[in-house]
Amino acid sequence: MKVAIVGGGGVGSAAARHLAKEGHEVTVFERFTADHDQGSSFGESRVTRKTYPDALLTELMTAAYPLWDELQDEAGENLFVRAGGLYFGRRDHPHLQMICDALARYGVPFERFEAKEANARFPGFRLKDGEIGVCQADTGFLRASACVRANLRLAQKHGAELRENTQVLDFVPDGDGFRVLTDAGDTPADRVVLTAGPWLGRFLTHLPLKVTRQQYVYLKPARYPERFQAGTFPVWIEAQDPKGLEMYGFPMDGRVDGVKLAQHAIGPVTDPDAVDRNLDPRIATALRAYAAERMPDLSGEITYSKTCLYTVTPDRVFLIDEAPGKPGAVYVGGLCGEGFKFTVLFGKIAADLVLGRKPRWELSRFRASRL
Repeated sequence: MKVAIVGGGGVGSAAARHLAKEGHEVTVFERFTADHDQGSSFGESRVTRKTYPDALLTELMTAAYPLWDELQDEAGENLFVRAGGLYFGRRDHPHLQMICDALARYGVPFERFEAKEANARFPGFRLKDGEIGVCQADTGFLRASACVRANLRLAQKHGAELRENTQVLDFVPDGDGFRVLTDAGDTPADRVVLTAGPWLGRFLTHLPLKVTRQQYVYLKPARYPERFQAGTFPVWIEAQDPKGLEMYGFPMDGRVDGVKLAQHAIGPVTDPDAVDRNLDPRIATALRAYAAERMPDLSGEITYSKTCLYTVTPDRVFLIDEAPGKPGAVYVGGLCGEGFKFTVLFGKIAADLVLGRKPRWELSRFRASRL
C-alpha cells in the first residue's frame, strides 16, 4: 500500500513506523520540521500512567507500555523514565477508588498511602490531612520529542519518506485511492492517515473541535535539590477539583533546569497559526502559589516555560474514526492533552484500521457519531 500520513507528531510518527516496518510505502507530510514546537507533541516530558478512573484507558495503557518499551529498544536510547507516580486527593474523592478498582481489575500493582506516609515517602511533596495517595511504580514520563524523532528515524530506516515543510491542503478521492494535494504538488496514495493535531479541524470541518493554548513552567529548587530527583520525587497528579482543574508535575529530568509543573485545564481558545506564546502572568502566579503550598523546597524562580496546544472535543474523549465520504482514510485526534502516552498504541491502531484490520479493543466510544 501507498500510505500518506498527514502530520508527523506523536500518532503520525508512530503510524509511520508501524506501517513502514510492515513494508508499506509510507510518506509522512509535515507542515513544519520534524519535532517542531508549534503543536502538541514537543517537549522533554509527558506523563505516562495506568492510573485512570476510566477502566478502558487503564486497559489501553496496559497495552501501550510494551509498545513504548519496544520503541525504546529499537531506538537504543532512553525514552521512557519509570519514575513512579503519586495520584492523590481527598479521601472521599470518587476518582481515587475508581482508579484502585481499575488497577485491580487489570492486575496492575499499586499502593495506597495516608498523607503522613506519602510525605515520608516523597519528602519534596506535601499531602494534607484528609488526603490519600495512590502510588503506582510503572508511572513515569516519556521524552516526547525524542519519541517522535525515534519513530520517524526508524520509519525512514524501513523506507518511509518524510517531507518536511510541506503543507497538505486537501486529500481527494481518485479511483480506488486518493490524490494528496500539497503546496508542493500532488501525490497519489492508496490510503490516508490523518493525524494533523490542532489542524485536524481544517480537514474535517464537521468535527466540533476547539484548539486551546496551554502553558507550563519549570521552577528552580531553593534547597534540597536531591528531593526532586527521579526515584525520590514522583510524577504527581492531584485529582480533579470541582472546576475541572488537575495540577500535575514531574521530577527533575536532567535536561531542563528545575521541576516542571502545570495545570491540566482547558485554556483559552486559539488559532493554531496565530498563538500567543508569551507566558501568561496569571498562570505563572497560580503555579508559583501551588508550588509554595505543595513543594515548599522550590523557589518561585522560573527557569523555563513553554506553550503547547490541546485539541479538545466537547466531551473530552478522543477521536478514532474513518473520514466521512472518504473510504480508506482514517483519523486520530482530539487528544485533549491526555493523548501522548497513547500515541504509540494509537499509531498501531490507525495502521490496522487503514489496512482493513479490526483492532482487538472496543473503540466505538471514540467514534465521531457520539458527538
